[in-house]
Amino acid sequence: MSNLQAQAAALAAKLNSLGNQEEALAERYDQAQYQLGNLEGQVSAAQKSLAAAQARTDQARQALKADAINAYVNGGNTQPTGGGDAMQSATESLLRAEYVNTLATSQSEAIDRFHLATLQEQTAADNLKRQESAAQAQVASLASARQAVSHSQAQLTATQGQISQEIAQLQAEEAAARQAAAQAAAARQAAAQAAAEAQARALAAEAAQLQAADPAAGSQGGGGSQPANTVSTVINNPPPPAGSGEAGALAAAETRIGDWYQWGASGPSTFDCSGLVMWAYAQVGISLPHYSGAQYADTTHIPMSDLQPGDLVFFSDPGEHVAIYVGNGEIIEAPHTGAQVHIVAMYSGFTLASRVA
Repeated sequence: MSNLQAQAAALAAKLNSLGNQEEALAERYDQAQYQLGNLEGQVSAAQKSLAAAQARTDQARQALKADAINAYVNGGNTQPTGGGDAMQSATESLLRAEYVNTLATSQSEAIDRFHLATLQEQTAADNLKRQESAAQAQVASLASARQAVSHSQAQLTATQGQISQEIAQLQAEEAAARQAAAQAAAARQAAAQAAAEAQARALAAEAAQLQAADPAAGSQGGGGSQPANTVSTVINNPPPPAGSGEAGALAAAETRIGDWYQWGASGPSTFDCSGLVMWAYAQVGISLPHYSGAQYADTTHIPMSDLQPGDLVFFSDPGEHVAIYVGNGEIIEAPHTGAQVHIVAMYSGFTLASRVA
C-alpha cells in the first residue's frame, strides 16, 4: 500500500502543478479580454471620430460648392451697363475672378483636409482592428491551451481516483485484518482466562482436600485483570478571528468558501482567482479589474512583512495568480479547475503584496 500512497502523492503534486498552470493561463485569458475591451472602445471612438470628420468635410464641401455656383452665376450674368464707367467694370471683373479663385482654392484645401482626415482616421481604425484581431487570436490560443491542460487534469484526476479507490480498498482490508486479529487475540485471551480460571478452581479443590486432611494447610486464590480501553479525541482548532483592514471584502470572500472554480468567472457562485477578488471588493463598493496583473497595478504595493487581513498577495509574476490574505499566514483563493474556494496556508509562490486603499 505504501507504493500506492506514494503514487497518489505524486499525482496530487502533479495535479497541483497543472492547476497552477491553468490558473496562469486563466489570468492571461482575463488579460486578453481586458485588453480586447479597451481596444474595442478605441476602435469605436475612432469610427465615431471618422464619421464626424466626414460629416464636417461634407458640410464644408456643400457650402463651398454653393458659393462657387453663386459666384459663377453672378459673374456670368453681370454685364457692364451701357455708358458705364469702363474702369469700374474692369475692377468688378477682377474682383469676381479673385473671388472665384479664392473659393476654388478654399474648396481644394477643404477637399485635401478631408482626404487627409479620412486617411488618418482610416489608418487608425485599421491599426486598432489589427490589434483587436491579434487580441482575439490570443484569446482563442489561450482557450485552446486551457483545454489541453484541462484534458491532462481530467486524465490525472481519473488515475488519482482509481489509485485512491485501491488505497481505500487496501485500507479497508487492513482494517478488517486488524479487526480479525484483535478478535482472535481476544478469543485467545478469553481461552487463556478460562484455562486460568479452571486451573484456579482445580487448585482450590486440591487445597480443600489438603485442608481437610491437614487443617493447617493454606489456600490459594486467583485473580484476573480487566483490559482497559483507550479513546482518542481529535480537537479541531477554531478558525482564526477576522482581522482588521479590508474586513468587508474578506468577509464577503469567506462567504464563497466551497464555491467551484471556473475559468474566467467572477461570481456570484463560480470564480477564477481574480474574479473572486473583484467580486469580493465589489461587495464593499470598490471596483477592481478582472485580471490579476491589472489588480496589482491598480493597488498600493506593500512589503510582504506588512500584510494585514484583506490585503492581496500575488505570484512573482502578478499576472499569474492572486489571493486575499486572511491572517495568521493563511489566504483565501479560487485555485484551479476541480477545486473549490478555500482557505489554506500561504505557500511559497506568493512573493508580492498590495493594499486596496
